[in-house]
Amino acid sequence: MLSKKISLKQVEEYLRNNPDFFLNNPDILNSMKFPLSSNKECNETNNQVISFKDWLINNLKDKQKSIIENAKHNYFTQKKVHDAVISIIFKGKKDLFEFINNELPSFFDLAIINVITSKEDVSKEYGLIYASEEKINKVYNNNESLIMDAADESLGFYDEMNLKIYSNAIFSLKKEIFNSQSLLVFASKDRQFLTNRAFDLILFLSKIVQQRMKELQIGQ
Repeated sequence: MLSKKISLKQVEEYLRNNPDFFLNNPDILNSMKFPLSSNKECNETNNQVISFKDWLINNLKDKQKSIIENAKHNYFTQKKVHDAVISIIFKGKKDLFEFINNELPSFFDLAIINVITSKEDVSKEYGLIYASEEKINKVYNNNESLIMDAADESLGFYDEMNLKIYSNAIFSLKKEIFNSQSLLVFASKDRQFLTNRAFDLILFLSKIVQQRMKELQIGQ
C-alpha cells in the first residue's frame, strides 16, 4: 500500500488546528531547525537555520530591542511637552529663541530645534537658520501643516551645523509670523521622525511656539 504524501499546507493546517502539539511532543523541537530570526525580511536575505533554543533566545532579544527602541522614541511625553509649554509662554523675544535653540533640543534629546527663515536679518538677530525662499517653498505646506519624514540633504538646511541629520519634523508657520513662509524644525540624528509617533504632541508644541512668536511680534 502506497503512503499518501503530505503537503506543506497540510502540515501547516494541522499545526494551526492543534496549537498544543508541541506541548504534548516537546522532544520534537530538539530535532527541528528554525530560521535565524522571526523577522521575515531578515530571513529573506539570510538562509541560516538554528536550533529551537537559539531561535527562542533571538526572539526574546528582538522583543527587548523593540521595547528599548520604543522607549527611546518616547521623548515627546505629555509631561515634557507640558513643561516646555510653561517655559515658552513666559519667554521674551531673545529668551524665546535661546530657549528653543539651546535648551529645548537636549530636553527632547534631539539634535536641532530651530526656525528656518528666508529673512537674513531676522536669522542673524535671533540665531535662526537661513535658507532661500526657493528651498523653503519646496517644503512649505499650508499654514500649520506638520510633516515627519527623512531629512532631505539636497535642501541643505542643516549643513552649517556639521551634524548628520537622519529625520525631521517640519511645521509650516503662518506667513504672518515673519511676513513670509518659514518653518519650525525638529531634527534628529536617528529614525525618530520616520513614524508618526507623538505627532499630535509635536503639532501642539509647534502651535504654542507659533502663538508665542505672534504675541511677541517676531519679525515685525
